[in-house]
Amino acid sequence: MSVKTGPSRTVVFNGAGAGAGLTSLVALVEDGRVVAEKLMAGRGASEHFAPTIRDLLTQNDWITAPDRVVAVLGPGSFTGLRSSLSLAAGLAAGWNCPTIGVTLGAAIRATLGRPDAVCVNIARRGRVFVDPPHGPVTASQTVDLDPADWVCVTGDAVSEKPDWPCPVLFCEAPTALGIVQAAQSVLPGALMPLYVDPPEAKPPAAGLRPLPL
Repeated sequence: MSVKTGPSRTVVFNGAGAGAGLTSLVALVEDGRVVAEKLMAGRGASEHFAPTIRDLLTQNDWITAPDRVVAVLGPGSFTGLRSSLSLAAGLAAGWNCPTIGVTLGAAIRATLGRPDAVCVNIARRGRVFVDPPHGPVTASQTVDLDPADWVCVTGDAVSEKPDWPCPVLFCEAPTALGIVQAAQSVLPGALMPLYVDPPEAKPPAAGLRPLPL
């Protein structure tokens, strides 16, 4: 009799990509092998997540529930994260399977096999998100970064600073297997997006209109 020691089928989402490159993805991973995946440009990927996962599941005969859903929580594209995480959570609820969320930096570090890397990724208004191996994720202007003590740096914003004092590891986005690997050390939980910046949308100054009668 075989004994199942861990999840074998995982649905993977990354909607954090904020650049024009192929930095967002949906993938099916089984027993440490990518069965199918679709890479999408970070900008505009949000509208493609639902039809893409439908097609991948159908084309690969995943007609029963997977063992878990793993998704990148951020930081990154506001719209991409909301779209991918709400879809991931909804599918997991329908499948009655657990969800695990990982940060973009953790997924990139797992992809590279470099737990000491600091990840810098594209943010709004000419800034970058800084995701260190330890400590909170922050946002900063590139000129205000202090990388003197960094062992190495990676992420899709490394080109924003041409004179890094540490080695640069080129990795714009995590792979599906990197995302799954990062999830190995995280307990299942709700897929709450990691927003470093407050949302730009604000309630009207006069307050919200009353509900219709």
